[in-house]
Amino acid sequence: MDPIPLVRARYAHAFAVTLDKLGVPLDRLLQEVNLPKDLLNNPDGLITAHQLWTFVGRAAQREGLSELGLIAGQVPVVEHGDFGRMVYQALTLHDAIQTFCHNARIEYSRAEFYLTRDKQNAWFCRGPIDGDDAMQRQQVELYVIIMMIDTIRLGVGPQWQPATIHLQTDDAKGLRDVPLFRGANIRFGCKRSAVGFPLKYLSKPLAGDIAAFTKPENQPDDIMLHADFAASLRHVLKNYIGKQHPNLEIASEIIGIHPRTIQRRLAQSGVSYQEVIDQARFESAAELIRNTNLKLTDIAFELGYSDAGHFTRAFRRWAGMTPREYRRFYAA
Repeated sequence: MDPIPLVRARYAHAFAVTLDKLGVPLDRLLQEVNLPKDLLNNPDGLITAHQLWTFVGRAAQREGLSELGLIAGQVPVVEHGDFGRMVYQALTLHDAIQTFCHNARIEYSRAEFYLTRDKQNAWFCRGPIDGDDAMQRQQVELYVIIMMIDTIRLGVGPQWQPATIHLQTDDAKGLRDVPLFRGANIRFGCKRSAVGFPLKYLSKPLAGDIAAFTKPENQPDDIMLHADFAASLRHVLKNYIGKQHPNLEIASEIIGIHPRTIQRRLAQSGVSYQEVIDQARFESAAELIRNTNLKLTDIAFELGYSDAGHFTRAFRRWAGMTPREYRRFYAA
């Protein structure tokens, strides 16, 4: 038999907080779905997906809140526990979306996300939305779409708005008037949920200073402090990429901090020393490709690669495109 679909309690908590702010009594709703309040205070706890769907569907139906999922979904990606921090620490937008897709089942056991592309656009997609009725599925889908848009914004900026959105739900009354969707080409009744954006955005780096627009007012300062440490270390190490291999011992001498302390502080922000090196290498490579006419083989050599093929494979893994494609996009 198939396992019971499970989801993190943080999603029920997000809806509960939204409903409470709107003045909606919660006790009866929670009791109807056998969802104790203390479970909502454990964001990493597991509840059944059926409980979540029923809770949000009934709340939206009874209160006439057809866009409830849009409101509840305003939680920044970085606040979604370890999953959010992994996405937040990605090298590029391509890396962030792939991290999201590969780890989504940490949050919901039946989640299906994927990235596709055509000649001009990339598509961040979600497979079939679960739920017992249309209202339940609509609220789940709207929450998910906001998460996907917020992830894309990590690379392209907090003011970015999608031009094309595909939704599985039927044409929802008033949805086209929501500021986030205003002016977007929205298609309803699709087989998948999807947000489209220009293909060249995939290679945009997620710099450490994205904390400036992703940090909510109640975000613990220590998370951002550690992110700043990783970012500052990356900036220092960029000066040594290609000139020598800045291993952990060399980094320790440069910044005057014991190697174990460096590793501990990086681990607290969910990244490894090698990941910091990889990001420094990618940023250096991207700058050289964009801002110089150096041959790609020369750039590979300057960054310490003995083989141009290794450089091409690494760059594609980070940016979702080859160095040659990246140069062509930025030359256009």
